[in-house]
Amino acid sequence: MKTLLWIIFGITVLAQWAAPLSQIWTHEQVLTKGTLIKLKCSAPDPYDPLRGRFLAVRPEQTTASLPSGIEIKPGTLVYVTLSPGADGTSTITDLSIEPPVQGTYLRVRAQYVYEKEVSITWPFDRFYINEKLAPEADQWFAENIRSDKGIIAVVRVHQGRAVLADLSLDGKPFREILKERVH
Repeated sequence: MKTLLWIIFGITVLAQWAAPLSQIWTHEQVLTKGTLIKLKCSAPDPYDPLRGRFLAVRPEQTTASLPSGIEIKPGTLVYVTLSPGADGTSTITDLSIEPPVQGTYLRVRAQYVYEKEVSITWPFDRFYINEKLAPEADQWFAENIRSDKGIIAVVRVHQGRAVLADLSLDGKPFREILKERVH
């Protein structure tokens, strides 16, 4: 009986370590093997003190065309194919129930369907930053989000998963811009 309890305890300890390590490994795989895409962002939501310091990132494109013959209910996981445009930013070019065989695709959640448009929820919405740099980052974000150039979300996509890697303005990485503003 005592041996069985130790075995159960050991399995429980392994499971507690395996779950977060698996998530970290998946995140790192997306960052190292993922395809780099860029998405134009829209204005952020107000600051939420309960979630810590972050910038609210909202890609501009929030809808995709519903192909004929496909029925989608709200909350369904769907796959969107992303294709780069002439300016280098990616847009949704296709939507499907199954992962595409080729191309850069991302798994997103359908919020609602209206006529032939599907509203989607992107799998990322926050870019976390250092507490000390947060006030300057908030100011930078507010100054530039409505500019003609717009802020670009730099995202890595691999096998339907996405990781928000950085933000950029006019091709310059956010971290570089922030360092220049602070010093």
